[in-house]
Parts: sequence; C-alpha cells; structure tokens
Amino acid sequence: MCNPIEEMIQSGEGQYIEFKSALDRSRGETTMRSEKDIADDIAEGWAAFANTDGGTFLLGVEDDGTITGANLSNDQLARLPNFLITRWLDPVPFKHVTAQSEQGTIHIFEVDILPTVHSLSDGRTPYRVGRQTVCLPANQIQDLKRTKGSALYERQTVPGATMDDLDKTLLDEFRKTTGTDDGTTEIDALVSHDLALMRGQQPQLSLAACLVFGKPPMARFHERCGIVIRRFAGDTARAGTENNETFEALVEEPLPRLLRKVFETVQGQIKVSRRLKTLFFEERPEYPQFAWQEAVVNAVVHRNYVYRGNDIEIRMFDDRMEVKSPGLPPAPVTVEQLQRRMHTHASRNPRLMRLMKAFRFVRERGEGLPRIFEVMEESCLRPPELRAEGDFFMVTLWNTPVFDDDTMTWLESFRDKNLSARQRRILAHTYQNRGYFTLSDYASVNSVSREVAQREIRLMLEMNIVELIGTRRAAKYYPLIQRGTLVDRLKDYFSRHAFLTNRDLRRIIGPMSPQEASRRLQELVDSGWVERRGQRRGAKYYPTDKFTYHKNTIHAQVENHDPSPSE
Repeated sequence: MCNPIEEMIQSGEGQYIEFKSALDRSRGETTMRSEKDIADDIAEGWAAFANTDGGTFLLGVEDDGTITGANLSNDQLARLPNFLITRWLDPVPFKHVTAQSEQGTIHIFEVDILPTVHSLSDGRTPYRVGRQTVCLPANQIQDLKRTKGSALYERQTVPGATMDDLDKTLLDEFRKTTGTDDGTTEIDALVSHDLALMRGQQPQLSLAACLVFGKPPMARFHERCGIVIRRFAGDTARAGTENNETFEALVEEPLPRLLRKVFETVQGQIKVSRRLKTLFFEERPEYPQFAWQEAVVNAVVHRNYVYRGNDIEIRMFDDRMEVKSPGLPPAPVTVEQLQRRMHTHASRNPRLMRLMKAFRFVRERGEGLPRIFEVMEESCLRPPELRAEGDFFMVTLWNTPVFDDDTMTWLESFRDKNLSARQRRILAHTYQNRGYFTLSDYASVNSVSREVAQREIRLMLEMNIVELIGTRRAAKYYPLIQRGTLVDRLKDYFSRHAFLTNRDLRRIIGPMSPQEASRRLQELVDSGWVERRGQRRGAKYYPTDKFTYHKNTIHAQVENHDPSPSE
C-alpha cells in the first residue's frame, strides 16, 4: 500500500497539490536551482493556496510526478523565507517537512487557507483553480474578501465538546490515510491539521472536527447537519389529502458515515430505466452513480453551516432528482458560471473539503460539477440544471434521455451490435438529423479529437454498421442497419399493423421528405412487396404474400440512393 506521499504524487497535481522541480536544465546541463530562483517560482503558488483552500507544495517533483529531488542545504532552506517575504505584500505562513526517497529529498510545504487575501508585491492576486494558478480581477478580489469572513465558520470551536465525543474508529481511519498514525496522538493529529486548538491541557474542538468525527446525536454540534431524503410519486410534490410522498428518511451521522448511509439509501430508491436500457442495451439506473453521488458530496462540503435551521434535502421524482443545500456558491463563484461550466473554484469549508478527501469522497483533481455534466452527457441524459432558490443552491438531475421515443425505438435495431456509447450517440444524432454523419459530426457530437473519431468510425466500417459514400472532405457515413434490414423491419411492423402509411415509413427508415417516402413506397409496390389502397394522403399500403418468403433483393431495389443533405 502506498504511503501518503507516494499516494499524493500518484494522484497528480490538482486543487490542493502542486509539484515543482528544483533542477535547472536551461544551459544544457542539469544543476540545482538557487534558492532565489526557487522563491521566484513558488511565491505565486503559495499565495494562491492561501487565497483558496490551502494546499501542499512538493519541491523536488517534476510536473509529471517524477521524483528528481531537491537537495538543499540547511543554510539554503534558512534563506528561502527571506527571499519569499520580498515577493508578498504580507507573509504567507507555511509548515515544512522533508521526505526521503531513492531519487533524493522531497521538501513538503503545507500552506493553509488564510482569513485575509494575499497579493504579490507586483500587485497580482493569485488564486488556485484546479491545476492552474490564475490572477483575479479587481471586482473578484473584493468578492473574495467578503467570502473569507464566512469561510472560517467551520473553524469555530464547539463549546463543551471533548475527545470523548469523537469516534475513535473514524479518527484511526483518518490518521491512517494521512500518515499520522505512527505514534502521533489523536490530539496531536487534530491540532496539526488545524481541527483543534490547545487551551491549556484540553483541546478545543472545531466544528469541522465534530461534524466529521463526532458521535451521535449530531445535534449537540449543529442543529441541522443531516440529510433528508424524500421520494414522491409523479413529477410534483403534493400535500394534504393529495399527499404523494412514498418515502422519507432523515440521516444524521458523522459526515463519512452520513455519506455512506445516504448513498445506500438513495441507491435503494433509484429505479432501473427502461428507456436507458433501450439506449444502452443493458440494465441502466435512472442516474449515473458518479453524478448523483458527487452532487450529494458537493452539498455536504460546500453548504453554508452558518444556517443552523435547515438540513440538506434530496427529493426524488419520477423524472428527476433534486439536491438542495443551504447557502449559495461562495464568491467569486456564481451559479451562472457553474451552469456555463466555467473552470472556477471556491470552497466555503476547506477543512471539510480536505477531510472528505482523506476519506476518499473528494478527488484531488477537483472534478466536481464539470464531471457531473460530462457523465450525464455520456449517459445521453439531459444536462444538470443548477439554480438558486433564495439562499439555497439546487442541483437537478434529469433521468430523461435527450433522444425522443422514435430515436430510442430505432436504436433497438442495433441491439446485436457491439457498439460503444459514443457510436450509439452518433447513430442517434444521425437519425434525428440528416440521415448520415461526417467525421466532423462524430468529433463534435462526442467531444473527441478527429484522430479518435477516425479510429472509432473505422471500427464501425469494419463491423458493417455504416457505409462510406464519398471521399475525403465529402465523405459521408450512412447507417447500414436502415439499408440492409428494411424488409425485416417492415415484416416486423406488419406483424403488429394491418397497413403502412407514408408517415409510418419515414418513422421506420429515418429522416426523409414525404416525397422521397412516396417514391420508395412506389418501388415497394412495383417490386410486389406491398399493394396500395387509396390515393394521396389517404393511401395505405398492405403487405403481399411475398413477405412470407422474402429474399434480400429489396436492398438494391429500394435503398440504392444517395440522399442529399436537405433530406
């Protein structure tokens, strides 16, 4: 099993971790950088961590995670803070430890979130967003200053709370994952992670510590820190004599157990979607697991715990799931930015965020909401809806596929094909649009490179799923399933219906004009497959006995055409 440092390096750079090399290769040879050069490089990153959630800076590790070491002398380390101070308007406190590896010494600097905004001596105010450090404009700096005041609420001590009020099992789990179980006392572990303050001989426990490690009843620490789960029949919540609530549960536990129990409870209320089964040809739940679980975790770690009169609420309807938490996103983040999937970040409760990372509920790379959008799209579901309801933040996940019923029915024709989700998506897109797709369509619809699109289209050609018409930029790909199995689908259709109309044929084959459908129906009449009764819009086409012993000649007779983009 990896130790915490190895695990940190393997997770890669992210919201809370930055790697920095101590080597200089600019002159064609590898030498150790001076402490002045190192200070120039890391001052911005440390200020960014202090302005955001805090973080860990690993000196002696390359951007790709390769350990190259930073063999600095004690004198060099002693001079480093003096160089750094000149680069900040106000000093940024940090903790420093070292770790030894075969490749050299790694210097580990812990930078905490600070209650004030820290700027560089040149006037820039850095801020951490995922793996990047950005500089905030003036208006967002003011927003950040206002947010800093409420960001420390989780650090407030809980009167009367003692170590006896904490769950030893959870503390041991935390100490093991953070590498503080090697002789360090529980109190020392809490103090070192800024979860407790020493007042004489007794530790004063923070709200964050009590929420994560506290023994129930949790109301001793915070009146409403649980999650209410409700299920309703239909797509609206009704009260009184029309009350349609079918399930209700209140979960109040220390946060790691709260999340685990909520996951289990919600999972039991999630149904298997028949429509998604049609789309993916396998059993699929109504919502991707990552999407709804990440929405719940976000609600827990980002809620405003200043509001002590409201629980987080999960409401489940036939068509959607809503996760509602007290408090709007902390500045400089806005609901509009999140809905537009802008790469932004802010934490109201950085202690809880880091603790939930230690319990593996939060990933280092800060996937969060952007990844929820991605997995919903990968599952061909409507994108999440994010909105503010007064002082509450609401995430709505819809279980409705983006494809209509006709498209879903048409995709059933591919059930026996070993198609990926992206290949099914482009086929559905093709059905809903012009009847064929291009290389650019595949890359755009699936958000992949042209190289990936070419490789996956080539597989579809090899499996006889699509047929290529045209070359190079004029290349168009037509689904072969609607070319080669028309008679089979017509035979299946006539097993349930007495006759066929122009509109029915367009629904069975795919997008085309009524005129083109009339031409094809006439070819079916001429070739003896159907007979027409009635004229014009009232025309109905009845199957002949030929369907009882049909041959594959119909492919050439009715499918040999090259639709134009306007069809």
